[in-house]
Amino acid sequence: MQESHPELMTRIFKTLADPTRLRLLDAMTLDCKSVSDLVQESGLSQPLVSHHLRILREAGLAKAARRGVYMFY
Repeated sequence: MQESHPELMTRIFKTLADPTRLRLLDAMTLDCKSVSDLVQESGLSQPLVSHHLRILREAGLAKAARRGVYMFY
């Protein structure tokens, strides 16, 4: 079942309501950055950054690409 427009918008706004996810989106900009880069820029732990990146990815707000053993967003 496909989400309706209001349901999609609700999911996106809930995702963006978290300040950590907003900071990570701001850090990503249009440049690809590794999880390690985002950890360093945000000052958060790697597991926490990965958790929020997964949520952003699932909401369609971030894209991930594997380069060797590293993930870039």
